[in-house]
Amino acid sequence: MVARDEEIALAVSITGTFENSGDPFTGLSGDADGMGLSCGVLQWNIGSNSLQPLVRLVGHDVVLQGMPTHGEELWSACNSPPDEGSAIVRGWQTNGALHPIVVGELRALMGSPEMRSAQLRRIEIVAQKADALAEKWAHDCGRTQRTRQEFVWFFDVLTQNGGMRGIWRDQYRVFVAAQGERGATDEICDWLENSSSTWWGHKDCVKNAALWRDTDPARHFELFVLSYLRASIASQTRARGVVMNRKGAIANKKGYVNGTYFEFSSRT
Repeated sequence: MVARDEEIALAVSITGTFENSGDPFTGLSGDADGMGLSCGVLQWNIGSNSLQPLVRLVGHDVVLQGMPTHGEELWSACNSPPDEGSAIVRGWQTNGALHPIVVGELRALMGSPEMRSAQLRRIEIVAQKADALAEKWAHDCGRTQRTRQEFVWFFDVLTQNGGMRGIWRDQYRVFVAAQGERGATDEICDWLENSSSTWWGHKDCVKNAALWRDTDPARHFELFVLSYLRASIASQTRARGVVMNRKGAIANKKGYVNGTYFEFSSRT
């Protein structure tokens, strides 16, 4: 099953809303997450070397057209090792907040026709990978076809986390066999409720623990457990809560993410 345009648009709207407010194509964030600079619909960033190919794709002239003051620095950052590139863009920030002139120039670049087109091409690549993962998951669960909800969930995993890092059906079976369905839900919600106050999204974790504890017919239980298993091995411990909040919100069709309540029951 190939991801349809409306499914891709849905995934982009959900993940893009998690990542940004306003026009997702021009969304920006500074170094609060240690990635130096993140831009665009899927928050491609310097730290993980995901923004650099996008910038090089549109070319030097387009970068300078959108960023007459800081374009050369961005071009240099995107043609340097990620740690050096991150150091360059951190010079545009105070306590992780981008300076106003940089915000204006970056938005002009990311919103340009050339960069919008480049972002859409990258989104298509992510969408096809998400489609393949969702199809494999459905097949491994004994079903002939994935659901739209599964596609959206894997799209968000690839965007935020890069992949599953070895979490799959075997890990799911072991966890559920040990806990039972009710016990698994309690284990996950207890983990959220007792999460560290230093975690990003900690307040949302506590709210989601209460919201998700009761059995809900709209819940995709398999995805809910996968959300927990993937979040629990996030490479940055502080990020584990926000990973769970995002994935759990998609699995439960509702939840708190980045301080905002989302409801997806009519969309996924």
